[in-house]
Formats: sequence, C-alpha cells, structure tokens
Amino acid sequence: MGRKRLDGASAFWRVLVFALLMTLLASCALRATGEELVQSECTRCHTLAPIEVASKTSNEWQDTVHRMIEHGANLSEGQVMRVVDYLAESYGPASP
Repeated sequence: MGRKRLDGASAFWRVLVFALLMTLLASCALRATGEELVQSECTRCHTLAPIEVASKTSNEWQDTVHRMIEHGANLSEGQVMRVVDYLAESYGPASP
C-alpha cells in the first residue's frame, strides 16, 4: 500500500512540474518582442522578403497582420500589437 501512495505522489509531482513548465513556456511566448514574433510566426509561411520591401503605415500593417491571421498566423491580440508596432517602426514610410 505504501508503494501505491508513493506512485500517486510521484505522478502528482510530475503533472505539477509539467504544468509549471507549460505555463513558463506560454509566458515566454507572450512576452516575445515584435521582431521575435515576426521571425517566428511570419516566416512560417513566407520569407522576410515581402516584409522588407513593404512600406506601410501602422494601420496598413494592422490590416496585413489581421489578413495573415485569417490565413493561419497564430497571434494573440497583445502579440498583434507588438508585431504591428515593430513592423510600422522598422518597415513604415518613415523607416530608414
């Protein structure tokens, strides 16, 4: 009987550690910078080339990002804001 209790406790700790690791990974993904999100999410379907040659305003980038979400990009609203801010700053009409 002592062995079963130990196995149950061991399983509990394994599940707890797994849940904590998944929470940590999700938290890191939520805190990724706009540039990191562009590198990880946008390049799943295309290279950076179409982004690098575009010169769009913040509103235009927002429309583009929402269109990409309709095509399967996986971004939360908070991530969308970071991506749009990064794209507008780096690839907007006033960017170098």
